Amino acid sequence: MDDISTNNHKNTIANDIDDQQILKRNISKVPITLNIRYKTQTFPVECDLYDTLKDLKEKIDKLTDVDPQVQKLVNKSITSVKRDDITTTLKDLNITDGQTLLLVGATRSEILSTSQVNIPSSGNKDSNDDHASPTNKKEPLCKQTKHEKVLKAGKPDNVQMGIRNKHDPLPQSIDGLLMSMLSHSAKKARLTFKLEVDELWINTAETTKKIPMTHIRNIVDEPIEGNEGYSIVGFQTGTTENSIIWIYWCPSQYVKSIRREILSDH
Repeated sequence: MDDISTNNHKNTIANDIDDQQILKRNISKVPITLNIRYKTQTFPVECDLYDTLKDLKEKIDKLTDVDPQVQKLVNKSITSVKRDDITTTLKDLNITDGQTLLLVGATRSEILSTSQVNIPSSGNKDSNDDHASPTNKKEPLCKQTKHEKVLKAGKPDNVQMGIRNKHDPLPQSIDGLLMSMLSHSAKKARLTFKLEVDELWINTAETTKKIPMTHIRNIVDEPIEGNEGYSIVGFQTGTTENSIIWIYWCPSQYVKSIRREILSDH
């Protein structure tokens, strides 16, 4: 009996020590300051190393008016792992004092402004579509004259294989595309995603157009009829349809990832 009592006593002490260590870890305070770069501004955010991503995003929301649900923080530690904002701490991501994080996402007012702009229908259904009469439905993008003319030229020689009903991670670049803008003829192009600097590069033989992702207000996308493995994708940088940069023959398996990376769509 004495041995049993001794063992129970040892177990009790061990449990008490474990509880104390957990409690100590929970109440530990390691104040740090992070620099949040958003558009042309940098905001210092005071937080704790044991704050969760949810805590950090709520603080950023108060400074920038970017809803936590659309916030994307670009940092090698954050973007390289799957995480749960509610449970993942800054310490878990090896975030250190003084680091700069890039914030991507539209403010609430920008989202409201974009939702009021009349743009072509995309792959996402509008809530009014179910009640719209057939005569009010817009013509598919691929049937509209300006797009049909480009598509009739056929796929570029170096077009990548398109796969319908599949969602692949965003590649570093997508080749074999055609690009057109208002009053500009279509040119062969390549999309390059520079996530480390928060930019989308559109490369042609003549030039490279560098677009900050925060300047892209909306993305229009629609599968090409008869070639559903490929999509037309439009990057809207202004408030009107004339500001859309059109990309043709984009492999459909990348469209969802493009939207998620640029607009923080889920």
